[in-house]
Amino acid sequence: MKKPLLLIPVIFAATINSVNAKSQKELSIESAPQFQRWCKALSYRHFRQKKITPYNWSASTIRQLNDYKTRGSWKVGKQEMRVFCQIRKGKKAKFTQIDILPKN
Repeated sequence: MKKPLLLIPVIFAATINSVNAKSQKELSIESAPQFQRWCKALSYRHFRQKKITPYNWSASTIRQLNDYKTRGSWKVGKQEMRVFCQIRKGKKAKFTQIDILPKN
């Protein structure tokens, strides 16, 4: 009898996470720190989908007129991967432009 009761919170938690992921894409980007966190999460998810674990995130974010630009990097094995994200201030997070390239 206890097992079915324990299963309900797990299913409920999984549902909340999927709803939360959708709502994160709908967030409006209003600050540089918020955008930098979003860029980190987006690039991390890119690597994890390829079954790669990146580490050593490093980044800086600037506001240039009405755009936020984040230049960051991850270590992947022995290689450094550059990440560049850009978005217009106030736009929804799902409109982020992202480039991920190996460091030359």
